[in-house]
Amino acid sequence: MAETFDFDVQVGASGDVKQRTWSNDFGDGYTQAGGVGINTKSQAWDVTVTGRFGAGQKLQQVQDFLDRHDGFKSFLWTPPGSAQGRYTANGYKLATLGNGLHSLSTSFKQTFRP
Repeated sequence: MAETFDFDVQVGASGDVKQRTWSNDFGDGYTQAGGVGINTKSQAWDVTVTGRFGAGQKLQQVQDFLDRHDGFKSFLWTPPGSAQGRYTANGYKLATLGNGLHSLSTSFKQTFRP
């Protein structure tokens, strides 16, 4: 069973929804188009979590969660305004904000399983 990413992310997370399609343009102006595969719609989200590092701290728990998934193991997450799905996060970026606060930014990419 996949783990669930249930940490609060920073307000303003942005998502990108893509449709996978193909099309053929014919010489007479006619175009034929369709979807590619059974999962034609996928999402990617840029998320940021802010907090402190250390035992039991939220930011440390988020970093440990992402490290456990090694960039390729999927986890469950519910993006804003959408249904829960499977996502991966390949790497993350850390920034120091001062006064012991840090931010962790990453991209969640939707994946599908049979």
